[in-house]
Amino acid sequence: MDKETYNRIKAATGAGIGIIVAYSVIVNSWALASSAIVLAMVILLVAKKKVDQVLYDERTKIIREKSANATLGIVTVGFAAIGLVLIETSFWGYTANKEYGYIFAYISLLIMAINGFFNWYYDKQLGG
Repeated sequence: MDKETYNRIKAATGAGIGIIVAYSVIVNSWALASSAIVLAMVILLVAKKKVDQVLYDERTKIIREKSANATLGIVTVGFAAIGLVLIETSFWGYTANKEYGYIFAYISLLIMAINGFFNWYYDKQLGG
């Protein structure tokens, strides 16, 4: 199978997941959505194994690493900022926002801790 066929299978599978998940929301069935996602993962895994061309090279790897790092940084800072804003608005009379603010702040802290752990782990594994 070539890359173009694989990309068409990926697009069709993504569209199918979207349709099935939307339908499962309408009928209120989490089992249907979960099974559709698992089936799609299997379809994509099998299709990826049948591709004879190179899907990822060094350039693609570098692009994905930079994209992941940027996304991680933006999401972490965004969650922390949202948390701080919500905590601050709780002092202005919106007392319910304090709990949500702490949730966002703790999520950003958890993301930073997990990121720090994996940086340490791969630094040790790869001889840093």
